[in-house]
Amino acid sequence: MFEILEATRNDVVAVRMGNGTPAGYREFYDLLVEKTDEYGTVHVYEETVGWTLATYLSHLHGVVPDLRTGPSFDIGRYAAVGDSRWATLLYHQWRAIAPVWPVAPSEMRYYELQERRRALDWVTADNADPDGQINHTSN
Repeated sequence: MFEILEATRNDVVAVRMGNGTPAGYREFYDLLVEKTDEYGTVHVYEETVGWTLATYLSHLHGVVPDLRTGPSFDIGRYAAVGDSRWATLLYHQWRAIAPVWPVAPSEMRYYELQERRRALDWVTADNADPDGQINHTSN
C-alpha cells in the first residue's frame, strides 16, 4: 500500500501511497502510533502519484482504521503531494471533515508534484508558522 521514503526520520514519516488496503492501513497506522509514542507528534509527507478512480476508491478501506486507531496518534503538519484530481479530491474531502474526524492533522497543505521539495521542507521544518512560512532560527 505504501513505500517508506528516505526522508523518514525522527518525527517525520514520508511515504508514497498506492492503493489502500486494510493490512496497509494497519501497518501505516502502527508506524504513526510508534512515532507518536516516541516523539509526541508526527509530521507526515505523503506522495500520491498516478492515482486513478480505483486508487481513490481503495482508500475507503481507511475509514474503519481511522475510527479505531486515529485517536492513538497525533499528526502535526501533513503535506499531500499529488498529480491527479483523485488525490486532490481525497485531500479536500479529508480537510472538510477534519473538524469532526479522529485523524485530523493540526495543519494540512496540498502541493503539486513539481512542488515536492517545498512540501518536504515544510513538513520537516523545526518550526512553521500558521501561514506555512518556515521560521529559521539564527545562530
